[in-house]
Amino acid sequence: MCGIAGIWGRPDQARLRAMAAALAHRGPDDEGYWTQPSAGVGLANRRLSIIDLPGGRQPIANEDGSVVTVFNGELYNYRELRDELAARGHSLRSASDTEVIVHLYEELGPDLTTRLRGMFALAVWDDRRRQLLLARDRAGKKPLYYAQAPGEFRFASEIKALVAVQDGTLDIDRQALLDYLAWMVVPAPQTIYRQLKMVLPGHVLIVRDREVIESRSYWRLEYGPKARLSEQDAVERVDGLLREAVRLRLRSDVPVGVFLSGGIDSGLITAMAAQEAGGPVKTLSIGFEEGAFDERPLARQVANRYGTEHHELVIRPDARELLPRIAAAYDQPFADSSAIPSYCVAQAARPLVKVVLNGDGGDEVFAGYRRHVAAWLESGARWLPQGIWRAAAGHLPRPCSFRTAYAFLHRLARGLSLSPQERYLAWAVDGMTAETVEGLAGSDWWRGLEPPSRVAGDAAGTGLDAMLARDFGVVLPNELLVKIDIATMAHGLEARSPLLDHVLVEAVARFPEGLKLHGFRTKPLLRRLARRYLPAAVCRAPKRGFEIPRLDWLRGPLREMRDDVILSRSGLLSELFARDRLEGFVRGGAGLDPARWATQVWILLMLGLWDAIRRDARAGEGA
Repeated sequence: MCGIAGIWGRPDQARLRAMAAALAHRGPDDEGYWTQPSAGVGLANRRLSIIDLPGGRQPIANEDGSVVTVFNGELYNYRELRDELAARGHSLRSASDTEVIVHLYEELGPDLTTRLRGMFALAVWDDRRRQLLLARDRAGKKPLYYAQAPGEFRFASEIKALVAVQDGTLDIDRQALLDYLAWMVVPAPQTIYRQLKMVLPGHVLIVRDREVIESRSYWRLEYGPKARLSEQDAVERVDGLLREAVRLRLRSDVPVGVFLSGGIDSGLITAMAAQEAGGPVKTLSIGFEEGAFDERPLARQVANRYGTEHHELVIRPDARELLPRIAAAYDQPFADSSAIPSYCVAQAARPLVKVVLNGDGGDEVFAGYRRHVAAWLESGARWLPQGIWRAAAGHLPRPCSFRTAYAFLHRLARGLSLSPQERYLAWAVDGMTAETVEGLAGSDWWRGLEPPSRVAGDAAGTGLDAMLARDFGVVLPNELLVKIDIATMAHGLEARSPLLDHVLVEAVARFPEGLKLHGFRTKPLLRRLARRYLPAAVCRAPKRGFEIPRLDWLRGPLREMRDDVILSRSGLLSELFARDRLEGFVRGGAGLDPARWATQVWILLMLGLWDAIRRDARAGEGA
């Protein structure tokens, strides 16, 4: 696990070191550099030592130095690949997973990614072809950004490393702003800056003469043809594949722990890790002083059953001090408030372990959200014309609370009145609608831009599998995986997600829809599997997200910060929105139910905090 960066243009040591310094938190154990002056190429690495502690220094080259790589992530099948490459005559000098990349590239060229089982963002310099290759893993766990400028190409694990060597001012992308307000994140491949882009998950970029000549998808999650199997067969298949994924992710030369909440996803990971590890595993759970957000009692039951070395932490964060740090860590506006507990649990875990397993991906792969129930009901509602649903949605009173049966039915009716793309946006996130943005805008800055719903992809897809496909391709890589990568790597901690193992994900995608969801109970396959491993109370517990008391904070300890940031008379928010309209929205609630109001105010707050940090940095550079 590392931070990587590179320059094809002017790779002097000062610039490479500036990029590496911006990534020091991702790799606090070591740093390494490589340059090829005749080609004008330089690579940099900050290392978090996990595999082959003394021998895995980067950058790493092949035998004659013609192929060089820097790599961020972990290859869980590296031992098998090493044996295969050695049998084919390659000489491997280390025991690291990184070294297999250069030799696989010699064998397969850009197709090397098809053999990798793991999470990764990598760069390979091919000196013979004068070619640079960039690639990301299938799910998008590891980030990789790049910039093309006249006569130069740069890449890095985080935006801040590109900003460190940026010549001139970076321009804010208006389309990215509009998308952020709707999705609460900036969807790839765009970033908040017009000049910077992100490599898409499951893609390879080929760069020649300092320009991207090809962006190639090497993997796509297919939901057919459907496998013929019973529910019992499906559970057995998941059991075996998940256990294999956990076993592979226990490969490490440093201790491995587990983030353990009170849910079945992390509970299953804990159970299997405890059985496969050959010794007690460390588990870590957090809770808030507010009882409604505390799952420690359920987590404790799992820890006791498997005899883990269990650690608990009650979070009493000073949100006023923590929020600016989080806004700075994410480099661009990011409004998933669960970044706070993720950041805090990572900070608490780092003194105990360098590597943690988590339950990320269970909801997106196994149908764990209420929107999946809505998608299941959608097939039975298609016989009514869309106009009927539109009329119903227009006449139904707004729900007073978000988590009620009526609120679910209201969202269902509203979604069925929309196009599939708009429906997904309405069901998947609770961001700001076009009407809200227009009502607050102090100018027409948003006119002429693409609708944010386009990010949802193919407008023709409906039903459960289409919903799951959009979850895997939109929300998972742009929000959830970004959240956990930045939160953990900010503290030099590696997070591994067995439920996102691509072999497991591919198998489940081809299960019949009726096995993945056949009623109002989400994740039926994982729930049935959980009965083998987890206490009954954990299996029966209702789903609860990794949440914070956001509404209470915005009305209480964050009230002053909320008003100071959002209603500031200078900065980006004052340029985008009319202050009197913002004031009414923030202080009056705009007729929204409290949970939705809190979500949308949080979107504005995180945008304002990010902008204040950006402007302060620019002022410091000019001083």
